[in-house]
Amino acid sequence: MPYVIRDASGRIIRATVRAIQGAENLPYEHPDLLAFLRNNGQDPTKIDDALAELRRTDSDMSRAIEDVVMVLLKKGLLKLTELPKPVQEKMGYRVKLRMTVQDILDQASGQNSATNFANQPVPPNSLWGDKF
Repeated sequence: MPYVIRDASGRIIRATVRAIQGAENLPYEHPDLLAFLRNNGQDPTKIDDALAELRRTDSDMSRAIEDVVMVLLKKGLLKLTELPKPVQEKMGYRVKLRMTVQDILDQASGQNSATNFANQPVPPNSLWGDKF
């Protein structure tokens, strides 16, 4: 939600996505914010479109961040214990879910997943390889 600064008469004179001292937080669809945008030559639907695209790409970005964290862990540049406990738990849970998916696929393929998973080479450009 954006932050807005109002003048003495209550009209919005500035809007930003960053928290600033003395600013009021408004939802994007607030009538005052919509009027401010339109009065200053901006199309509020462009914000709606951008926010929709951000929501649509959230899961892709989440996966990209997860992969970056895993690379940092693998290279020893980051220790799992340096991450906040909730992040550690989420990462562990997601690894467990990915392993569950792979186990099911291996079992359906008549493979022993515990043996295959440990013995499969990981391509250099992928932390998880084709497994995840």
